[in-house]
Amino acid sequence: MRGWADTTGRDPRREADGPAVREAVVGVCGARGGAGASVLAAALARARDRRGPHPAVLVDLDDAGGGIDVLLGIEDQPGIRWPDLRDARGDVPARELVGLLPRWGDVPVLSVDRTRREPVDDDVRRDVLSALRREAALVLDLPRPVPDAPAWGGDECDALLVAARKDLPTVAGALGVVARARAGGAHVALVVRGRAPAGLTAAQLGAALDCPVAAEMRSERALAAAVERGVGPCGARLHRAAVRALDHVAASAPVLGDAVRGPWPARTAPAELSSGRIA
Repeated sequence: MRGWADTTGRDPRREADGPAVREAVVGVCGARGGAGASVLAAALARARDRRGPHPAVLVDLDDAGGGIDVLLGIEDQPGIRWPDLRDARGDVPARELVGLLPRWGDVPVLSVDRTRREPVDDDVRRDVLSALRREAALVLDLPRPVPDAPAWGGDECDALLVAARKDLPTVAGALGVVARARAGGAHVALVVRGRAPAGLTAAQLGAALDCPVAAEMRSERALAAAVERGVGPCGARLHRAAVRALDHVAASAPVLGDAVRGPWPARTAPAELSSGRIA
């Protein structure tokens, strides 16, 4: 894959056409390793794309990962990945960029590349995300924040959903994620998955972190098998949990504008919703 300018044959600084999409940027981050953040992000993007009215784009911001395209089974599809956008600065033509992305079903995916580890500047990421936000509803698959790091993708979100398990390591790990997201002004909620080895409930988890529970789901055995078959994460329970989480976001996270500005000033937190039902 050639660089952005070579691939498109046009100036990436041209201002994007069309009216701006005004939907919340939704980020997903794991409270700890193995919480299922990428699986949840994929399910949210698919459910959001089906819901409309605007297309959804799934964006992988975890540079240390192997690429969300591998999880989705589309790693061999041609299309733009983050290293191809290293020169994309200024006004990026979002509609054209979306058309060049590989797709998981109907969902365009901007993934890191497992075979190319070239760093992408934070300014490039911000310009690309700003452009994509004008064209689509964004779901960001985020790494855990690094303490004192100046930039984190969660700073660009209107809402952050924390993928959580019912255990004490989740509580310990989620504290830093929740604090950083709230410092950036995002509405934060939990999506809780799996069994409780010691009886910790989703409500208790939410109370310990002072976070609403947007959705809760039982474990789904078919998930791992679906990923291994190359079809990506799928399952009825996962889809229902994603829909409930999106309902929570729609009710709780105000949209702050049509461009990524990050970091934002603090704002008054919206009223918390009751815990989502178990899928």
